[in-house]
Amino acid sequence: MTAPLSVNPAALQTALDGLKRRNPGQKPLTNYFLQRLDSVENLRMFESEKSLCFFFDEWDFARLHFYTFDAASLATELQTLNWPSIVVVDWISKEGPASADMLLSSSGFHLHAIYDRMFCRNLRRESPSTPTQMASDNDTDAIHYSLLRVFDKYADHIISVKELRQLIGQRQVVVTRDPQGKIDGFAIFPISGQSFHFNFLYNSGGPAQLAHLLGSFYGALSERGVQSGVGWVRRMRPQVLRLHQSFGWKTDGLVDYIYLR
Repeated sequence: MTAPLSVNPAALQTALDGLKRRNPGQKPLTNYFLQRLDSVENLRMFESEKSLCFFFDEWDFARLHFYTFDAASLATELQTLNWPSIVVVDWISKEGPASADMLLSSSGFHLHAIYDRMFCRNLRRESPSTPTQMASDNDTDAIHYSLLRVFDKYADHIISVKELRQLIGQRQVVVTRDPQGKIDGFAIFPISGQSFHFNFLYNSGGPAQLAHLLGSFYGALSERGVQSGVGWVRRMRPQVLRLHQSFGWKTDGLVDYIYLR
């Protein structure tokens, strides 16, 4: 069995540059588009003349990226790989999963979830009827517990406690609370300039609390001059998509096919 080699991001980039030089003028099959790797854990790679794969750890699983100029050969090479116990792969495309499905299915992966990308170019302006409650540092553990309990850790790209604490410090997490002061809803929305990414929306307090949460959320964005946003919605949750559509969101045809092994 082949064991992946532990590397740092610079060594991985050097290997990727070498792969491209060995295969000039050819179009690769890849799910790696220069995502940042400087903070990932346990980065390791496997390479051959025509392909490069790498893993890094998240929670109790590994995430796989690949870059190949010969998918058939890579499928054969992966048969000898010493796999982590659980592996997740994202295939993001507007053309469907067919080009990657054969490679992944032959390596023991099955389709786990499908997400559609949504966008909104002109956010609704809201003036909340009650003051917006921003999360505090003391809320970090409770919010993160809910992220791991409610969302799918294999598909929802759950942020770390450190990342959550940073977003709370930057006032990019809105909460609602029940009469006892316990958090019963939150929205997490990293802001970049005049745009934001709709990371997570959670509500357990019923329709009235959801309306209050969304009013506070959009009000916070309005106060900060944010004009547009992007996010992902799971295809098996059409009611969530309809909720966002009522606020002007639309899907754009880009789909994330998430595979699990």
